[in-house]
Amino acid sequence: MAKGDRVAVLLYNGAEFLEVYFACAKIGAIFVPVNFRLAPSEAAYILADCGARVLFHDGGLAATAGQMGVAVPGVRLVGVGGSGGGDGSGYEGLLSGAEETEPADDVTLDDYQLIMYTSGTTGRPKGAVISHGNTYFNSVNGHLAYPILSTDTTYVAAPLFHMGALNIFTTPTIHAGGAVFLERAFDPVRTLEAIEREHVTTMFGPPTMFQMMLQAPNWSSADLTSLRFLFVGGAPCPLSVIEAYETRGVALAQGFGLTETSPFVTLLPMEDATRKLGSVGLPVFHSDVCVAGEDGRQLGPGERGELLTRGPHVFQAYWKNPEATRDAIVDGWFKTGDIGYRDQEGYYYLVDRKKDMVISGGENIYPAELERILEGHPAVAEVAVIGVADEKWGEVPLAVVVRRPGLAVDGDSLLEFLRSRIASYKVPRSVVFVDALPRSATGKVLKPALRAELGGSS
Repeated sequence: MAKGDRVAVLLYNGAEFLEVYFACAKIGAIFVPVNFRLAPSEAAYILADCGARVLFHDGGLAATAGQMGVAVPGVRLVGVGGSGGGDGSGYEGLLSGAEETEPADDVTLDDYQLIMYTSGTTGRPKGAVISHGNTYFNSVNGHLAYPILSTDTTYVAAPLFHMGALNIFTTPTIHAGGAVFLERAFDPVRTLEAIEREHVTTMFGPPTMFQMMLQAPNWSSADLTSLRFLFVGGAPCPLSVIEAYETRGVALAQGFGLTETSPFVTLLPMEDATRKLGSVGLPVFHSDVCVAGEDGRQLGPGERGELLTRGPHVFQAYWKNPEATRDAIVDGWFKTGDIGYRDQEGYYYLVDRKKDMVISGGENIYPAELERILEGHPAVAEVAVIGVADEKWGEVPLAVVVRRPGLAVDGDSLLEFLRSRIASYKVPRSVVFVDALPRSATGKVLKPALRAELGGSS
């Protein structure tokens, strides 16, 4: 492998994930984590788009990796055994036969470190190119905000293929010299046991994780005294969850970030969790944030517009997608696609998602992708997907469908049609049939009207 080569991984949380990540960083190869929840065709698209030379895959994901390899010939598949159920010969064999040498090329802060794919509004994933400098300054911002200590042990159960799990605590804690406890998959009972047993001090997760821990049978008996604080992100956190953890003496930190910003943009001081309920906080130290109108003019307190940010934490480009890059970065400012405002004290609030994204249990789901697939069903004339409130997941997608005249189809059939084509977590929980979708004078579907009628989340 050489500097600039793309190295993909299809791995559950484990030491091998970070071993490959830091090995790539050392030689200047570009690390590409692939969401193991994706359907094989979706994952293969990422593999082909980034031009990966090798894919390290968990033994338990060998079937998916094999299908990806067939779809993208020329990619070397290396199985990782142990927890994945394989014999370990692939990955361990490479390690045993390798010689430790110094990289041939220097790696600088401007060099690409990883490509993390995020679905776009068109339904095609876009690869956000993150530099070594982006990751470094994200860690610095985290250290300055909370701080993160060399004595910390962070518990990582959220999947590392997400920017939040990788860069909110994992890399900043390693940067500080602390310890990282990796959990293959989240289980609330096991998490509470590990916090007590391993003397965990920090943990990141979406609100769903922390809600499930509240409902675990060992919640009231678990010893949480080692926790300094928890970080909740990916979706707004209910006040009831914040208050429940406060009664146990545990503070919840909150903030706002995106894959493209490595991810920290704003952070809410823990002491303001209830005083500024609903706020995503203040800009991190090495970051500029503003609210801008459609004309690009920066707006004052209370005025609603799109949140923009700039700084050394902001990504450099979308991989092989100059058009998307030009649309996203204008005059040095990254357009987040989120609508919000700031109050008189400078605290920022989000009020809408310009890109119509649905966040379900911390997972980003883009309606355009689901709509594009459903429109391919012969019995579907029109479809709109919106997010509706859900007690467990925060929100879930709902498909609103207009049938083609004379063709019969039920909701279960449409959901099965989707399941065979996309990751299971993206599939809507239900389908509602209507005679027509509400539209504006220009023909645009009025999703706010659908949300108002069907109890959609805002």
